[in-house]
Amino acid sequence: MAEIVEVDKSGRIVIPKKLREELDIHAKTQLILTKRNGKLTITPLNVDEIARRLETELKDVDVEEIARQIRREINDKIAKQHPELSTGQ
Repeated sequence: MAEIVEVDKSGRIVIPKKLREELDIHAKTQLILTKRNGKLTITPLNVDEIARRLETELKDVDVEEIARQIRREINDKIAKQHPELSTGQ
């Protein structure tokens, strides 16, 4: 489906009602705007759906251990690039 809309002087567009209904877009719906290859993509942001997918996909993953590993890697990189900041710990 394609629709032609016009941008007003404030940079706003109106999403046609049929598309809003099909995509469950309503007042206060957050949208992600993505520019790729000169094209703009508008995607509804469904936080509940993202949370559900993350819970499912990460249910057997030790996220805390991943976070600790990333912190160690960042600290090591900082220590190598800026030894003057080392606390000696």
